[in-house]
Parts: sequence; C-alpha cells; structure tokens
Amino acid sequence: MARPRSRTDDELLDAVVRVIDRAGVPGLTLAAVAREAGMAPSSLHARFGSKRALLLAAATRMDPPRARDDLPPLEAIVELLVRSVEPLADRTSYLNQFTWLTLDLNDEEFGVQARRYVLALRDEIARLLREAGRDETLAPAVYAAQQGAMMLWALDREGELPERVRDAVRAVLPR
Repeated sequence: MARPRSRTDDELLDAVVRVIDRAGVPGLTLAAVAREAGMAPSSLHARFGSKRALLLAAATRMDPPRARDDLPPLEAIVELLVRSVEPLADRTSYLNQFTWLTLDLNDEEFGVQARRYVLALRDEIARLLREAGRDETLAPAVYAAQQGAMMLWALDREGELPERVRDAVRAVLPR
C-alpha cells in the first residue's frame, strides 16, 4: 500500500510560486521547493520528476481571476486587473515572476499555458465590455494598459502597483 502524501499538489505548487517570488525561475530548485513545502527533495522528485515538470504543473494550474458580479461592468474590469497584480506587491516579486516569461517565450508547452491565461483574461474583459454596451474589440488595449502600467511601475519606481494599474486601465476604458 502506498504511503499517503504529506502535501497536496496544490500546496506544493503554492510553494513553487513562493520560491519564484523570492528567487525567480533561475533560482528555483527542487530542494528549495521541498524546503518551502517542508518535505524531502527526494519526495518532490518522485512526485514530479524534474524542475521543468514541477514548473509546468504550476503553469498549468494558473487560471486568471474572474470578475466580480457585484460591480458595474467597467468597474469590474478595473477591479479584475488590479486584483490580478496584487500578488506582485513589490518590484523584486514582479521581477522574479517576470522570469516566467522566458519559459513562455522559449518553450512551446509553457507558451500554450501562457496563451491560455492571457486569452481567458482578455475574453473576460471583452465580456464585461459587451455587458457595458461598449466595443469589445477594446479588450486587448485594456489588457495592454495593465501590462504597460506594470512595466512602467517596475522601471520608474513611482507609486504603488495597484494604483498605477487602476489609473492606466481607467484611462483607456470608454466612458
């Protein structure tokens, strides 16, 4: 009979995200994730097999947040895009999470997961624009405003990320 697992996959994949927050993808090791999760590296290796498999499992699990139904649609877009950046509260975390992009651009399997996430978030923005009676083709521009605000915040080091995203998204939303 197999021994029961001491940690769920979700707990382990949460540990992956925490390690990446601190060290980025280059600094992620099975040993670091095992330490973060409070288990033996050999157990983590037996479960996932490799760093790549562990990272791919984490990427596959990522789903964009859904908009709140209790807000008017345009305000729900703002809140959705602000909420999606809240885990990136500081520039170090943003930079370390940004290292995922190298995987997304260089590895087809990671790219598929990144595309799934981006398109789902963009579709949610388009749905809310339709609900508000606005042109849904603005969804890519609205999403780009969020992404641009994140990059500018990281580079110019001004203000807080949620406020920068809120201001940028509101600036491009139709009135």
